[in-house]
Amino acid sequence: MNEIRVFIADDHNIVREGLQLLFSTSKFQVIGEASDGETALRKILADRPDVAIIDLNMPEMDGIEVTKRIKEKDSSIKVIILTIYTEEKFLVESLQAGADGYVLKTINKSELFHGIEQVTTGQKYVDANLMQRAFFQVIKGEQKKDLFLTERELDVLKLMARGKTNKEISTDLYIGSETVKEYVTTIMKKLDSKNRTDAVAKAIRNQIIL
Repeated sequence: MNEIRVFIADDHNIVREGLQLLFSTSKFQVIGEASDGETALRKILADRPDVAIIDLNMPEMDGIEVTKRIKEKDSSIKVIILTIYTEEKFLVESLQAGADGYVLKTINKSELFHGIEQVTTGQKYVDANLMQRAFFQVIKGEQKKDLFLTERELDVLKLMARGKTNKEISTDLYIGSETVKEYVTTIMKKLDSKNRTDAVAKAIRNQIIL
């Protein structure tokens, strides 16, 4: 893979310096940085990095607004929000603004590098603990608790992805066949899918299951 050009926007010097050091020993090239949103927006649109790593909370303009304006001007620039905020409202607003990724500052180096590579290929990359909930909110354009897949529904969906029949899923999960049928129906409804194959394909495409 060719060198990936990265821009860093964060109002904390130590974060920018840390990321600069992190990328200095990798295949990523830092081409610019900024400590506030307005400067970040101006420089990013001028420098056209492959990926802009943007803090959520910055002076002058927050990361969500910066992301929205970047995407309005040049949708080819990939944006990853790097933040301390785990509240799902920030995640949802970031994705709705056009962010390609949303990761926490607790992320390790290899995961961050993988996330950057993922978004450059056109995929979304979201912290695994937040990804599934956010996906349903974004595709529906609203925030409803009943859009989330429960843990048991995810279990059923994973077995569906392996080609298991309702009877086989019933045996594997020690639940009745009728119960499995109800789970499958609910999963297809939540994923807005017409059949099992479409539900599985949509789940894999959006990384709800791998």
